[in-house]
Amino acid sequence: MDDKELKQILATKAPACERSFIEIPREDVVPRLSSLADYLDKVVRYDTKMMNRIDDLVMRYRTGAAYKTMNEHFGTVLPRINQKGMIVGGNVIYYNTDDGTMLQKDGLVDHLYSWYAFDYYTDPNVFFGEHLCRGRQTAIVQEEKTAMLGALAYPEIDWLAVGVGNNLTDEMMKKFIGRQVILFPDDFCFDFWSEHFGSKFKVDDSFTRRDINQYLVDYIHSQQVP
Repeated sequence: MDDKELKQILATKAPACERSFIEIPREDVVPRLSSLADYLDKVVRYDTKMMNRIDDLVMRYRTGAAYKTMNEHFGTVLPRINQKGMIVGGNVIYYNTDDGTMLQKDGLVDHLYSWYAFDYYTDPNVFFGEHLCRGRQTAIVQEEKTAMLGALAYPEIDWLAVGVGNNLTDEMMKKFIGRQVILFPDDFCFDFWSEHFGSKFKVDDSFTRRDINQYLVDYIHSQQVP
């Protein structure tokens, strides 16, 4: 029995609250395969220094690539990892590498169950990027792609995403009470975010009428030397 098999067995025997998906080893994360990484490479115009920063983001956010493709675009594994380092959910999203639009979204659970077929613990109240929080100013956005664009544009800020298809919950936000947090909702979730969380957190409406992703792309371009 190898270590991987032992880890699977131990995971199924652990109390439900302590189970997690099998850890994705850092050496198994292939940055050049996922459609999101390929899109980000294009955003930075294949600048070597910026592509190295993208590689670093891939490793820190622990994103990866699914073997399944759509229109030759590899699915991007976007795990949600809690502050204990446990993978507790996430998405697999297929992006168009030319413009970053989403082609399809699958649940990360579906992929991992077919790969490992063992019990797992999920927690819907964890942000994408939550394991990276270090107490700095924090920006909360909807999409995982936005969080990674934000981390490229403004690396001094911790960028978290609710995740495509999800919404903010009280359990998610109570972790940040008393900390410097700004919420950047889009036009679809602005009313809910503002009504439910506006009394305790700053809710910025700057991107209810314009695309935050395009804003971040334009900012990245403005910082690059022609």
